[in-house]
Amino acid sequence: MKVGVIDSGAGGLTILNAIHKKQAYLDLLYLADDGFAPYGDKTTEQLQQRLITIGQFFEREQVAAIVVACNTATVAAIDTLRANTYLPVIGVEPAVKPAFRLGKQRRVAVLATPVTAKSRRLNQLIELWQADSQVHIMSSASLAYDIDAWPESQTRVRQTIESLCEKMNQDEVDTLVLACTHYPLVKSYFVEYLGADCDIVEPSEGVSSQLKRRLEAAYPEQMSLAICSDKTGQIDLCTSSSEDSIERLLHWVCQPDRVKNKRIVSI
Repeated sequence: MKVGVIDSGAGGLTILNAIHKKQAYLDLLYLADDGFAPYGDKTTEQLQQRLITIGQFFEREQVAAIVVACNTATVAAIDTLRANTYLPVIGVEPAVKPAFRLGKQRRVAVLATPVTAKSRRLNQLIELWQADSQVHIMSSASLAYDIDAWPESQTRVRQTIESLCEKMNQDEVDTLVLACTHYPLVKSYFVEYLGADCDIVEPSEGVSSQLKRRLEAAYPEQMSLAICSDKTGQIDLCTSSSEDSIERLLHWVCQPDRVKNKRIVSI
């Protein structure tokens, strides 16, 4: 059974790694849509049309479900994708609910791309679960893009995170929500600047669990056989840009030996 995972670049590999760890029997097809990146610069209408095109690509690839492993694409276009494909679609949302439960001093920062930071969905989630927590919504227009440009961008990534964390320390933040799937790839930098006492929350395990539930509901017999088998799934890496992108993506795959195919796709 094969699952398609989509992000604008490398960020969705945090989700792919979690899925491969928890559901190793699944084959995973990862599409880095870096030829259309950055998503944060696109209009809602552009992202909606792009996800329809990507849904058609995954249908041709005969996947069993699609994971939209991108906060920006989820808030802007996941409903449009669901309306235009017969496949189960799983999105990713900022993990604000567990963050508000973790906060010791009730001081929570949510770090997102500008599109997600301004989205109606994020603000709905905060209003629903905030209670008496103080919330600081923060955004970076460059961080996700610079992570995709790794390793040449390593110095810029570190400088951006240091600056963001300086503001969080001033605000005495005790819980940080990484509301972009790119950001957990460089979680160690946040830990370095915020210290071990600051809890850092990201959604990868929750998405992996939701995917399993959706697959069991949609394909009960196939999932039962897959779970009982001793098969280990393979990973295919696709990019909509260039060969250089494939090498950058490989850097973030936790088990690169499971990558069996690498290709550039035109979509």
